[in-house]
Amino acid sequence: MALRLSLLSGVLAAAALAVTALAPVAAGDADTMTPAVAPATDRPCSAHERATDLAADQQRVLTRLGHLRMLNNMQDAVQLAALGAWGPDSHGWVQYHQVGVGLLDLNSSTRIIAQNLTGLTAGSVEQDTVTSGSPTGLFYESLNPNANHGDPYSTAFPYKLVGWFYSGVYTPGITPVTNGLCMYPTDWGFHEKGVHAFPNFDMVMQPPAEQWLGQSRGSIPVAIPNPLGIVHPRAWDLHIWLVPGGNTPITGALDTAQEVPGIDGGIPESFPYPKGPTSMGPNLPEYHGR
Repeated sequence: MALRLSLLSGVLAAAALAVTALAPVAAGDADTMTPAVAPATDRPCSAHERATDLAADQQRVLTRLGHLRMLNNMQDAVQLAALGAWGPDSHGWVQYHQVGVGLLDLNSSTRIIAQNLTGLTAGSVEQDTVTSGSPTGLFYESLNPNANHGDPYSTAFPYKLVGWFYSGVYTPGITPVTNGLCMYPTDWGFHEKGVHAFPNFDMVMQPPAEQWLGQSRGSIPVAIPNPLGIVHPRAWDLHIWLVPGGNTPITGALDTAQEVPGIDGGIPESFPYPKGPTSMGPNLPEYHGR
């Protein structure tokens, strides 16, 4: 409990410096959840090289986590926080459908918030950088048959790892550099600007006014959030999912490799892909596990 409260209070303190007062808007159309794929001329590596890098990334993450691929109790959660600052920072222990429980690196997530503040730091980072084996966050699924997936304040051990993600400051059309991991630009979706509203941390998306989805940086002003909660700007997100029995993971907004039970809470639809001029061609299923 002390760990949970300290992590939540830590992100609240950081988020207090980056809050917004925009009215919530409705979720976008379903096709915003469908990734595009970069034309061959825009791909930094071949499909084989990309798959090889994904397999290597999986091995790096699994090796780093060791026995913490499975969280059996709060002691394991404490060890995970010590290993990579990963904890229930903005969603508590809520488990979302086809996503899981998101345990974020508090340092990385608050850095992304701090570097996209309207009139202050927005635009200061043109192209962010992430490094293979050091994900911004981890996705876990509770194996407890009595789990209350919508309860942000109670744990439901044991949890198994189902995936992880890399995040970066959102610049329209310029995806992060991925050191040690060759990804296509269209592997990257983004987490929509909005508020994780108290008390249940449901996601209230607040996209900026724009001509097409993804056109704007989606920065946030320093103001009191409406509704009250933890606020964040748009952020690039690369979600990587374990394939049961496989050595090569897949990418995609949601986990299509296995069934992950959970609530909606506004989260699954909050990971769109850029459209319009920031989109990069037709969808090719093999690149996104579909």
